[in-house]
Amino acid sequence: MTLPSDLPADLARAAAGAFPGEPIRWAGRPSSRAAFWRALPIWLFAIPWTAFALFWEAMAIGGALGLAGRGSEASSTFGLVFTLFGLPFIAVGIVLMGLPFWTARRTARTLWLVTTRRVGSVTLTASGVTIRTVWPHDLLAMECRERRDGSGTLKLIFGEGRDSDGDKVERSETLGHIPEVRRVEALVRQLADDAKAAAAAT
Repeated sequence: MTLPSDLPADLARAAAGAFPGEPIRWAGRPSSRAAFWRALPIWLFAIPWTAFALFWEAMAIGGALGLAGRGSEASSTFGLVFTLFGLPFIAVGIVLMGLPFWTARRTARTLWLVTTRRVGSVTLTASGVTIRTVWPHDLLAMECRERRDGSGTLKLIFGEGRDSDGDKVERSETLGHIPEVRRVEALVRQLADDAKAAAAAT
């Protein structure tokens, strides 16, 4: 199998460079539309958040100008503090409102592959290329969720780690919103079985 024909040229070059000489069993791009709709509730939450933050900032600026006009240094400082207090909330609102669009763009620039050796992804970012790999001999379990159109999400679980508090956290990679999810699951399972057989033979 070759790379999808509709793949952007820069993403195709990055994929060829990341997995040289490895025959490709499956390659697919996650749905940017599905990623956008999944992140849309955050955008809906961000609208009232940002509106309130802007209202707060407008009131704070108005109050600061009014207090400054009275000539009291303490009052001017108080008004300035309230004005600065609102800026981080505005920044958070702007980030949240842009998140669905950023997620869709990042998803559109991601390619997942199953080769004869491993499962991997290539993502084009503003700073370069991000490559992630899951080796079949590390795979412990899989969780597959399929939609009616055959697309879905495949979660690959390959270990446990610890967070900053020392609590156990699951180490995994998720192939989200990909086409032919059941086929991909079967290919990954075959890779894992082959890796186990090779390990048992040595």
